[in-house]
Amino acid sequence: MKKKVALFHPWIKSQGGAEKVVLEIAKSKKFDIDIYTWAYDPENTFPEFKKYNINVLVPKYFRWLARSHLLRGLFFPLSFLKKIPLKNYDKFLISTSGLAEFITFRNYKKGQAYAYVHTPLREADQKIIEWNLQNRYRGKFFSKYLYLAAVKVYRVFEKMPWKNLDVVIFNSELTLSRAKRRNLLSGQKSHVVSPPVDFKRLKGSRAKQKKQFFYVSRLNPPKRQDLLIEAWKGFVKKHPGYELVLVGTPDNKKYLKRLHKLVGDENSIQIKNHLPDKELGKLIGSSMAGIFLGYQEDAGIVPLEILALGKPLLAVDEGGYVDLIKDNKAFYKIKERHDRKEMVSEIESSLGKFVSGYKAPKKVQKIKTKNFIEEINSILN
Repeated sequence: MKKKVALFHPWIKSQGGAEKVVLEIAKSKKFDIDIYTWAYDPENTFPEFKKYNINVLVPKYFRWLARSHLLRGLFFPLSFLKKIPLKNYDKFLISTSGLAEFITFRNYKKGQAYAYVHTPLREADQKIIEWNLQNRYRGKFFSKYLYLAAVKVYRVFEKMPWKNLDVVIFNSELTLSRAKRRNLLSGQKSHVVSPPVDFKRLKGSRAKQKKQFFYVSRLNPPKRQDLLIEAWKGFVKKHPGYELVLVGTPDNKKYLKRLHKLVGDENSIQIKNHLPDKELGKLIGSSMAGIFLGYQEDAGIVPLEILALGKPLLAVDEGGYVDLIKDNKAFYKIKERHDRKEMVSEIESSLGKFVSGYKAPKKVQKIKTKNFIEEINSILN
């Protein structure tokens, strides 16, 4: 008889790496899995979620809180409204990016609580705080001090729910280092298991290659599509004839509007919402290279997929994915700069150097990753 697992992920509302992890675990044939969440948006997340029974713990009229980084913390007290019936399960697995573990205050049974940590709360990490103040909250006096106050309050309580976790699984050495730096671990068993990468999901077409770059990611400030647009405008003036395609689900409508405003009448840049795998494969197949600029990226599935499809990758040299690809010859490193203007200049320079010395790769260098679901099954057993 299969063991029963309650799988909790705070908000299933977009098509990102965390949602991919939840889907992959849900597909496990070793366990009978039920999914619980605070907010579910079937129209904007992966359609495969419709195959599963999604148990939403928060009343519908509160779910709009998931749209705001500052207000998401209010889900914690709201989660007390409905309890997960853990007595019906053998294991409780929490998929968390820094808030979901608080659910253990009401839902906990010793020896039963496991966590897959995409990252300890990014907004409370010192590097991210500094970046947010320079970028996300620059010139926003009220939001800035509300954010700093929220971080102070959060840090008072941050360690409490971690004590309720029996086993902690991190998605990269980078996220493990964040937890250690903030003294969140207190004797729990810990593992590092890279997120699942389905190398067969995308098949690059053999379409004629264009002078084109692509960037596939959520459309939100830490992914820095805005910096790429600024850098691209300078690059394309010196190297006319190239095109840039940005693809992603918008997490933030204001940010999406800002991206369109930055593009303006620059006709070499396109912004597209989520593309089906077949269309995305065609785009990748016809492009010269992929770009990735996520700031302090927790793990990074997209960079691995780009390289696995035989495309060169221009990406920042900091992030959870770097350990897996640092020796790959198709990885063109963009030096991380913490000043906005310097970063724009670095991106523009890297694009220029790449096209000046570009040679189509003759051979795909294999990406070595462990089997995600086998690793998770082994830990849960």
